[in-house]
Amino acid sequence: MLAVDPNTRFAVREARLDDADGIARAHVASWRDSYRGILPDTVIDRIDVGQRVATRRRILRDRSIYQLVAFDRTHGDIVGFCDAGASRRDPSFGGEVYAIYLVPHAKRYGLGREMFDRVRDWLDARTNRSLIVWVLEDNHHARRFYEALGGRAKMRLPSSVGGFPVIEVAYTWSHLHATDT
Repeated sequence: MLAVDPNTRFAVREARLDDADGIARAHVASWRDSYRGILPDTVIDRIDVGQRVATRRRILRDRSIYQLVAFDRTHGDIVGFCDAGASRRDPSFGGEVYAIYLVPHAKRYGLGREMFDRVRDWLDARTNRSLIVWVLEDNHHARRFYEALGGRAKMRLPSSVGGFPVIEVAYTWSHLHATDT
């Protein structure tokens, strides 16, 4: 896990129920930035903060999900989040990162890597030695991120987002702290 320098602008902590509004705002801002040009504008523009708040409150109450937030130390604003837990689609993997999202101005500070490393440690403590992450095939930025973390593209699966057909790619790690699968 990365050590957090107290002089840095951002930090990561476990999420709390009162983070729902901030996570929802970060989710919408990140989603719109990350998927613009990958998904149709009509799909992107439908994502709504109010709708995300209700969903987030439900997720935050689920103790089986490991949830982290990245926040701005100066203002306290939530600038990103990560959700992980048991693998949903492929039970041969012990864990799955469901989401890692950061708002544009919080990218490239190591927050995504720190959240991913914390998920690895959390899964390791539960003796889950393998991990899977699903990424949209056309999300080249996210794919490079997971490849830099040692993930290997293993499977492709047709899916849809907001009724729009997409292909999802599974990145996998067989040994969580190894650089190769």
